[in-house]
Amino acid sequence: MKIFVFLFLLCLFSCGEIDCNTVKKGFYLNEYNLIVEGSNINEVWIKIRGTVPKTEKKTSIMVHNNWMVDLDEVEEGDTIIKRAGNLELVIHKKDTIIRHDWYCKGKPYK
Repeated sequence: MKIFVFLFLLCLFSCGEIDCNTVKKGFYLNEYNLIVEGSNINEVWIKIRGTVPKTEKKTSIMVHNNWMVDLDEVEEGDTIIKRAGNLELVIHKKDTIIRHDWYCKGKPYK
């Protein structure tokens, strides 16, 4: 699934003007719920490895950073939640909840 999303977005970005309604389809159905064990975030990518709370299964995600998550914002022990059907990315910290809108063409998009 991750490779499909990457190839889908690569085709969109290489074909001229970006259509946000089309691009969001690559993110809209994704769902994550991970307790973070490690992260590598930059301006382009969000790479997180961790454990799914319900199953205790180890997994990882790698998605484009369309939420503009800061490089040092995610720490070990945080929980990352992205619900299917919703573009918002939520970071649960010990004492704070941080919500990020999804961005397209530099503007928040819902």
